Amino acid sequence: MAKDSEVTVHRTGLFNLPPKKHSSGRHRSKHAIAKEQKGKIGIKSNSQPKFKHLKKLARKNRSLQIRSNKIEKISEQKRKEGQTPINITLISLDEAFTSRKLVETFNLADEDAIIHLNEKRQIFHLAVPRFKQRYTFFCPDTNSIISTLDFLRVSDILLILWPIETTNLQIAHSRLLDVIYAHGSPPTFNLVSTLPTSGKQRDSTRKSLEKLMAPWAKDSRIYDLQSGSPLQILRQISTTRKVRSNLQKLRPYLIAENVQIVKNEEDVDSCTLLVSGYLNGAPLNINGLVHISGCGDFQLSQVVFENDPNPLKQSKKAEPMETLKIIKANPAKQTQLDSEIILDPLNTDQPEIDENVKLPEGTSEYQASWLIDDDYEDEDEEEESDESESAEDVNENTLHDKTENGFCAQMEDENYGEGDFHSVVESTTMDETIDFNDADVNDDHQKELFKKERENRQWPDEVEAPEGINTRDRFKRYRGLKSFRTSPWDPKENLTRDYARIYKIVNFKRTRKLALEAAKQSFHAVEEGDEQYCSPGAYVTLYISSTHSPLIVFGLLKNEHRMSTLNMILHRYPSFNLPVKNKEELLFQVGCRLFTANPVFSQHTNGQKFKMERFMPSSGAFCATVFAPITFPPSNVLVFRQCSPEKLQLIAKGIVLDSNPDRIILKRVRLSGHPFKVNKRTAVVRYMFFNREDIEWFKPVELYTHSGRHGRIKQAVGTHGLMKCVFDRPLSVQDSVLMNLYKRVFPKWTYNAEVRGRQFCISDEVDNQCEEECTGRKDKIRWDEFMDDE
Repeated sequence: MAKDSEVTVHRTGLFNLPPKKHSSGRHRSKHAIAKEQKGKIGIKSNSQPKFKHLKKLARKNRSLQIRSNKIEKISEQKRKEGQTPINITLISLDEAFTSRKLVETFNLADEDAIIHLNEKRQIFHLAVPRFKQRYTFFCPDTNSIISTLDFLRVSDILLILWPIETTNLQIAHSRLLDVIYAHGSPPTFNLVSTLPTSGKQRDSTRKSLEKLMAPWAKDSRIYDLQSGSPLQILRQISTTRKVRSNLQKLRPYLIAENVQIVKNEEDVDSCTLLVSGYLNGAPLNINGLVHISGCGDFQLSQVVFENDPNPLKQSKKAEPMETLKIIKANPAKQTQLDSEIILDPLNTDQPEIDENVKLPEGTSEYQASWLIDDDYEDEDEEEESDESESAEDVNENTLHDKTENGFCAQMEDENYGEGDFHSVVESTTMDETIDFNDADVNDDHQKELFKKERENRQWPDEVEAPEGINTRDRFKRYRGLKSFRTSPWDPKENLTRDYARIYKIVNFKRTRKLALEAAKQSFHAVEEGDEQYCSPGAYVTLYISSTHSPLIVFGLLKNEHRMSTLNMILHRYPSFNLPVKNKEELLFQVGCRLFTANPVFSQHTNGQKFKMERFMPSSGAFCATVFAPITFPPSNVLVFRQCSPEKLQLIAKGIVLDSNPDRIILKRVRLSGHPFKVNKRTAVVRYMFFNREDIEWFKPVELYTHSGRHGRIKQAVGTHGLMKCVFDRPLSVQDSVLMNLYKRVFPKWTYNAEVRGRQFCISDEVDNQCEEECTGRKDKIRWDEFMDDE
């Protein structure tokens, strides 16, 4: 009876089963994990402690070994770097408490402290026997931003004295801090002269100080000179870990404390510069080159080691300066000052341009003739041409064979033969020689720049076809590209004459690696007793040959004196909002070098070709290319604009990318037209050309619109510039028809290393002048301004 009452359940057949729902359980599925990782490989780490199985005595011995290794590593580093004083830069933002007064405060804190003054050099030496440490204080003029940066580059510690009786900094001080933190600062100590003793007033003053320091030093400790002993600040400076920059690690440098000029009797125009100071950083190669900031590269004739004029323990008797050792340069091993290649005007052999251009099927020779470059030198549609440059004959643009030390001064000979190189550099020299006394001219010129930049943002690279001349003649140097990213462009084609003067590194990464390895191996060479290297930490006198002006001296790495194209990645500084035109003269601070040049701005993207920017971009990263000596990255870059002969303004910051002469920078021109009659995908376009011959000339170039339509020219209609075009999708009457043309541009040879130190903009009146156009003047250093009295 029970069996009859059981309910029979229907079971689906084999081919009617419903699909099971996929469930990965509590954990994530493989697809979710792969989607989240996006190809990244995770770090394999052991969850178990590595030394858990060791016993207590073994763990204790292991910790002792780690400690002894660290002590040995620190002592070895100190032995390599030498016992040089700690370099400290003082920046006083309090008018009532100057940097000189701060040095006196540190001196009076200890009765046994010994101070040596060098007021002309703004350098003060303080020896504190209690800490067995010496300090060198730099007190630069805060109105001179270049001298402040020079001291900052060679400093181990930065001391900033903040004001307590104000809630807002002066314009000059705020801009000075902007430049300092944009350049990169060493470990910083924030000081105040005094804080109120009352608890409430002290807290309110500290909060106002923190608010004042927030844009530059947020959440930083504040040291009070009155409540806290200055000796405790010096003690903490002594124990602070020194974070050296790449410039200080890999290059020797010397701060000039005593400078003398020895005239050369054989050559009246040159002299020998005697620079005395403490050698810091890496060992100095006597046969290498040195760079004097703002002056150039020079050779060394000899190095004289002298006794330390600022010892830790002062002897009772005044000891005269004694010569301990002299190292002279070997002329056979000395690096030559061949920064660029000297052209031979009698050698007229030119690389042969490969004219086998890939053309679309059915393209005739007449249609493809515009693709081949000729000797036409056009004018820039937005920039007035330089008559002297356009009239210059560049048929003697010769590339010489010179291969040395990984450098190749000539492009490869494959598929090249005889032919002429013609300058493709745009002539962007405008009538920018402006008199600052004529305010109306400056205002009109600045308004014109703002207008052009606004038009370039709204309609980038769009130009109108000229009515007076043929469009095919006006843009004969330009060519069309099927794809800006994938279409080929020969980097050796139509190079300017300046490219025959520079060097090209065949393998930049390998050459940079070898140069940095040689700098690191110099420490081992000093330990082995190599006489061509000078160990850091000694007080030496450098005999620099054939110089005209002294400043801070840096040692150069191998091949860093050779001229090439320097590419830098920059960002516009947020507080600067004025237009900067392409190829405008700017001041560059690149590593240890200070020079002026006219950069070419281009986009920083992936690919082999990069579009030129007519103005400095207002946001994002961009690339600036100049002719300058090779500088190996990593190196910081600061860019200033000269607002007047003695005033500067920070406009951009960044880093060095590489030195690649084959970087292709293309200037784009957009020819625009208007649809006259539209029939679905076919349209009659006007105002792009004004005669039938121009239409036939540019017929192979692709057309496109702002709405994303792509098309081509089918045929000319009539003789007054009308043309029939076919597009891939229906066209709207409100659309604009565009055609892209490209031409390669090159930087100008305007590199100038002889730049005089300039001051920063400090007042509202100067700010108004900064909004005016730059004068582009160049000032050279005079050696008598820095010479010490003998």
